[in-house]
Amino acid sequence: MPDNNELTKREQQILEWIQQDPMISQNDLAKLAGISRSGAAAHISSLMKKGYLKGKGYIVAEKRYALVIGGINIDTYGMATQNFTTKTSNPGHISHQIGGLGRNMALNLRKLGVFNYFITAYGDDFWGEQFKADVANNNMDISYAKQFSNQKTSNYIYLNRANGERFIGLDDMGINDLITPEFLQQRLEIIKAAQYLIIDTNLPQATIDWLAANYSGPLIAKAVSITKTGRLKSVLNQLDTLVINGVETPILTDIDPLNRALAERAAASLVKQGVTNVFLYVDGLGAVYANQKEIKYFKQPNSQILNTNGDGAAATAAIVFAKIKQMDFDLTGKMGTAAMAITAKSQESVNAEMNSHLLIETANKIKVS
Repeated sequence: MPDNNELTKREQQILEWIQQDPMISQNDLAKLAGISRSGAAAHISSLMKKGYLKGKGYIVAEKRYALVIGGINIDTYGMATQNFTTKTSNPGHISHQIGGLGRNMALNLRKLGVFNYFITAYGDDFWGEQFKADVANNNMDISYAKQFSNQKTSNYIYLNRANGERFIGLDDMGINDLITPEFLQQRLEIIKAAQYLIIDTNLPQATIDWLAANYSGPLIAKAVSITKTGRLKSVLNQLDTLVINGVETPILTDIDPLNRALAERAAASLVKQGVTNVFLYVDGLGAVYANQKEIKYFKQPNSQILNTNGDGAAATAAIVFAKIKQMDFDLTGKMGTAAMAITAKSQESVNAEMNSHLLIETANKIKVS
């Protein structure tokens, strides 16, 4: 690299966008930067002269990696301190948190020592910049994600009553519709080379179908929301593992897992539909892990529960970790259950203390039957 290689602030910004999307056009770069196309071309030329760019296209990493494709979200939530009164202001506490199922799975994997790329879509707004800062702070890799110009980062706002019960929620997640097959086609090499592909149902139906058709390795899916879980129906027989909760399960099985027997029956139904492994968890009940040969029940540990938001993402990451470490069936189920217990002890959607040693230690205390 030449000696005179110091980057200007604008060059650093453009280089970052190119790293996120190596096939990005000069027109798109110009829109993101708010400059002319010729201005963007001049910055690219400078980056090439300084040795930061050698051309356009993807370089697939040689190391083994997991790949997460899914959504990020900015959660804004309010907790009332007294009963709600409509059409007026209500006293309470308001908080913001960076989350989203895809992001939470990718971050949990990093905390467990599993290198992964995270592909998502986010906007060029304030929250998009906050997401990038969060990525840097957590040593995540979003080289193949994309920041879209003139788009809002996905947001979810909800209000809870004073007793913690959900009062109302509103989501604005339209940017996830931009994670299209055409968008991912440009990243096909990185997708095909992944050791494991982990997706969530924030992805459009067509994208889920395209990924199932174009990826030949183990496909792991985490269901999210009763309105989006149905997007997995067409690919159930291609899933290595499905992670799903009790609320989402009836969408795919017509069975409401209100007790252990019904949970086991629902898991067996999903296996019969073609899923190789099913991890079904129900708040207050525990988890069931099933395949064609075995079905095991894991009792939920007796521990303080501060928050169940993020438990499914943690379970999914733990199961991938167990598969990479070639753990047996029982221990894999224990790892998923243990990850949920660890997550529930934190008010954050990803427990900052999550690590492989804590996960294994917790898993060894889980009872299986």
